[in-house]
Amino acid sequence: MGTRWLTSFADVPEPACDLLCFPHAGGGTSVFQGWQRHTDALRVQAVRLPGRESRLREPAMADLGELVAALTTALAPFTDRPYAFYGHSMGALVAYELTRALRAAGLPLPLGLFVAGMDAPQRLRLDRAHDLPRDELVAWLIGVNGLDPEVLEYPALIDLMLPTIRADLAVVEEYAHRPEPPLPVPIHVLRGSDDVQSTAVGSGSWSELTSAACTVTDLDGDHFFVQRHERRVVSLIESDLLAEGARR
Repeated sequence: MGTRWLTSFADVPEPACDLLCFPHAGGGTSVFQGWQRHTDALRVQAVRLPGRESRLREPAMADLGELVAALTTALAPFTDRPYAFYGHSMGALVAYELTRALRAAGLPLPLGLFVAGMDAPQRLRLDRAHDLPRDELVAWLIGVNGLDPEVLEYPALIDLMLPTIRADLAVVEEYAHRPEPPLPVPIHVLRGSDDVQSTAVGSGSWSELTSAACTVTDLDGDHFFVQRHERRVVSLIESDLLAEGARR
């Protein structure tokens, strides 16, 4: 089941909430393929961005404003029932800005915003990598665990992936936060204790962006700690959303 922009992995006839998941830079829907087996209450739907998987022939969007505008149009029909956003790294920034765009459009907002592997947008201080020469970019990606060193054996695959990775990195690296009133949406921040790409202060600063509750949960691991804690992460999200739904 799915659309051009969304795919789900099982039939959940009457979910308490749809969980729309945004991948990290260079990631695709397969990152979330195992999530549905950990919940019967949520319908996990992965957002399929241009430039990967079945949309590989479409150029990836390097401009966050363009991407958010397209997502606002594509996902507006899904806002008429309970839903929430999860985003990892780049996906966290996309989910946050999409929530602000939905508010500006007067559409129903998510029950919760779950963000992982990224400091609060107003605190972002990132190294510039998206326009590095090919070999330097590949070395940088391997250094931050964004690529498995084994992929070096497949240079054609690297060259196929790099345009999308560059575009995704540009989305984050060219970002400039614009102050707006805090969102009336609870935010739950997930952080890997050994993640060098996020900090305790930056994670806590998400609280400045919501007028509702903000929770920070630290888990063992590096930038991709969620892979190690998939069951627990889904359980945390489910618990939060069921409690939030009961309050409304």
